[in-house]
Amino acid sequence: MLAHWNPSGIALVSLWLLIITTSTAFSSLDDGRPVAIITGGTRGIGSGIASALADDGFDLLLTYNSNVQAAQDFVKTLQDKHPSIHCELVGGDLSKEETRHAIFDCFDTKFDGNSHHLQVAVHNAGQYLGVTSTNEAGLDAQSTSFGDNSILDENGIPNLQAMKFYQRLYGDAWIDLCERGIARMNSANGGSLIGISSPSVNSMYRPDPTYSLPGSGKCIMEYSNRILALKGAAMNINCNVIIPGVTLTDSWNYSARQYGAKSAEEIIDRAVSSRVPMKRPLDVRGIGDVVSFLCSPQGRYITGVALPVDGGMHLR
Repeated sequence: MLAHWNPSGIALVSLWLLIITTSTAFSSLDDGRPVAIITGGTRGIGSGIASALADDGFDLLLTYNSNVQAAQDFVKTLQDKHPSIHCELVGGDLSKEETRHAIFDCFDTKFDGNSHHLQVAVHNAGQYLGVTSTNEAGLDAQSTSFGDNSILDENGIPNLQAMKFYQRLYGDAWIDLCERGIARMNSANGGSLIGISSPSVNSMYRPDPTYSLPGSGKCIMEYSNRILALKGAAMNINCNVIIPGVTLTDSWNYSARQYGAKSAEEIIDRAVSSRVPMKRPLDVRGIGDVVSFLCSPQGRYITGVALPVDGGMHLR
């Protein structure tokens, strides 16, 4: 079911059948401005990426999962700083194909044909099941890992529901975003594809068994990144993955509760002191600035890499 939001009200439908397309035009379309699609672009690392690209003169199509108010509040901050920006919001679970259809329906309706061109697509959205957000599948938090029987059900059969959810969220959604994104880019302007991965997914990092299931999805992202970079090069499109380290987002509040810390600051300090050689965390705008560079003429020659932005965390 597709529900269109308008200022007079929100269609009342079952929460997880809801895909909200918010048409928030802060100005008339300015012909020729580049467009960036950023999944999960209204909170956390995604908000840092959106802020950086807004500063670079991009119009934006941002997605969010279910927190409509937080998404609208963030876009208002962009409006206050950039009165000429045109921004669209699309809400819904990115593991669902319907949500991804809504993203490109929105782009084709609101931007394509107005002398706009898609120049950047960033897949940043993510979650820890049952912890940092809700999900359409209704899956709860799980403490499972490969190789220790924790993934087996009471009949000794592997329960792969959560693994498949993460593979849809990080694998399917990434490939979908890139393939449809490339089809809307052109070689004259070029373009950039960026995926946001996580520590422990590739061989630069020690493996983390607690990240087994989400990591399986991000492995799809990291491998396909190199193929997309190889194919995209002829079209003047670069493709890279960024691996953030300890980054200041509200997800640390959940980690604090999970590990019995008194506050998010305490758990961040623990992580920094034990794992980050530079002994400091990074704010979300720091990741946004790296995305900005990779999407710029100066950074466009970099392609096909998985780039740690982690203060040396990958060296430990």
